[in-house]
Amino acid sequence: MTLHVPDPVARAEVHAPVPTEGPSAVPAAPGARSAPSEPVPFRLWTLSDLRVDRAPHVLPDPLPDFDALLVPGGIAPGLCRSVRWLADALGGRQGRRPVVLVPGPAEYLDGEPVGEALAEAVPLGAALGITVLHDGAVRLGDPLRPGLIILGATLWTDFALDGVENARTARAHARSRWTVTDRAASAPGVPFCPHDAAGAHARSRAFIEDALNAVAVGAGSYGHMPNPVLRDIGPGDRAAVVTAFAPSRSCLPPTLARPVLDPWRVCWHASALEPVMEGWGAPAVWIHGNVPQACDLRLGRTRVVSNPYDPDDPTNGFDASRTILV
Repeated sequence: MTLHVPDPVARAEVHAPVPTEGPSAVPAAPGARSAPSEPVPFRLWTLSDLRVDRAPHVLPDPLPDFDALLVPGGIAPGLCRSVRWLADALGGRQGRRPVVLVPGPAEYLDGEPVGEALAEAVPLGAALGITVLHDGAVRLGDPLRPGLIILGATLWTDFALDGVENARTARAHARSRWTVTDRAASAPGVPFCPHDAAGAHARSRAFIEDALNAVAVGAGSYGHMPNPVLRDIGPGDRAAVVTAFAPSRSCLPPTLARPVLDPWRVCWHASALEPVMEGWGAPAVWIHGNVPQACDLRLGRTRVVSNPYDPDDPTNGFDASRTILV
């Protein structure tokens, strides 16, 4: 599969073949790679948490000037429902520009088991022009020029925002008060419990970390990484991460980040991934949803952005046409 947008900037999936000769060739010998050209700037349109089941919503008309639309979840209960709504709301106006949906917790609140929902939504999205990413990646850009690799994962919370030693207490409280448990399912008739979220978090975090390593190695002059999680990365490629859940307490408003009552609730909204954004191979940008207020800040070497809709708070900073240049 290949994702395309009109010239001058084309879009291609990260697993698309890389030419074996010519300007974009990736030599087998370490250290023999040609120097990358200047990075191509990408205009990323992002919005999340529209919850069209609670309030009517339409996308802006005309659409903003963008190269790719990235949606970190929160459209509606039901992943297939969210895919269909997004396709209908766009109405083909995106043309050949990529649209990426990363499922958030809201997408699983219809009770369909997570695995079954993904099995149905991924091919449905492909048929409707929506790329559904679950611990996966797509590459934006012309194969002959530096591109932007989008890493997508729900990144369920690990409940360890206040330390691993407090995670057990946070999960215990969540078992009776976390609304996801009552409405989502890990298997037919089996609730999606906090320990399920913690396990899914570990898998997603490992994918993100390993994929960032692969991008850093593949895009630089380091030669080849043996058996990387991502392949066919071009010289000069950069990485962007899109997750439903926030990667840091800093992404939350003060009343939620440091609550006076029910201190464990903050662990339901974010995880501590600052080391990923401070270390080698950090992504250029991290886009997330599932928070009550918009944010735009820098953590380590990474810009962190959210643009959630809240029908009950018109002052939360939401902008339906929000684009960022990366």
